[in-house]
Order: sequence, then structure tokens, then C-alpha cells
Amino acid sequence: MTYRSMFIINAVVLAVFGGVLLAMPEFALTQFQAETYVATLYAARFLGGALLTSGLLLWFLQDVPVKKQKTAGFLLLAASAGGFVLSLLGMTSVGVLRVNGWILLAAFGVFALAYAYLLFLQPKPAPAKPQSPRKPKSSPPSHSGQLE
Repeated sequence: MTYRSMFIINAVVLAVFGGVLLAMPEFALTQFQAETYVATLYAARFLGGALLTSGLLLWFLQDVPVKKQKTAGFLLLAASAGGFVLSLLGMTSVGVLRVNGWILLAAFGVFALAYAYLLFLQPKPAPAKPQSPRKPKSSPPSHSGQLE
């Protein structure tokens, strides 16, 4: 797995969740049996816009140099770990996510594990051996069939 493929997967997931929250916030909130007050719907639309923007940003990060991708990977690991903790709190102590909170928990957990693998456990590619310049082959003496 590479940063590029992980960014593509994460960008698609963020864009889909963001688009749903932006276009249909009441539908998305009822899936978690959260309150659907006007202020909550408005906040869900803001969150949807932020998620959609984050998805687009990740989509454009797929082609930057690997060193910058690694820096973004650290940020995404922290965001995924934070989202996992907040989802867990939302399910247990706060009680905002009454049902289907495991979906968010699983998504944040999978992304956190994937970014941790990319950053800390992925085998490093072996450096290429430097090759010495090729020597031109000496051509065999041409024999025209004449004896000397």
C-alpha cells in the first residue's frame, strides 16, 4: 500500500460522507438517531462542507513528493486517532450517536491503523545498487578469409 492509494481511498470516503452531510443532513443524522434541530442541521452542513473540502485536498495530495505525503500522513494519523476517540465518546459517555456509531468508529480505526502502518511498519524499499558505466564490448577481429 502506498500513500497515493491511501489518499485516494480516504478522499473518496471523505467526499461521500461530506456530500451526504452537505446535501441531506437530516437523513445522515437520523442514521445515528441524533437530534435534528435546526442548529444541528446547520452544523451538519458545515461539517459536510469541511469533509468535502478535505476530500478534495487529499485528492490533490496524491501527486506531491513522498516526503510531503509522509508529513500529511502524520496529520491524517492524528486526525483519525482523534476521530476514533471522539466517536467512542459520542457513543458511550455523551450519547449523541445512539445507533450505527460503530460505522464511524470502524472508519476512523481502519484509517488510523492504515496510516500507522504506512508511517511506522511499512518496509522501506531497498536502495538501488549504483551501476558502473558500461564498457563498450570489443568487437572480434574480422577475418576476411585471407592468410597473412
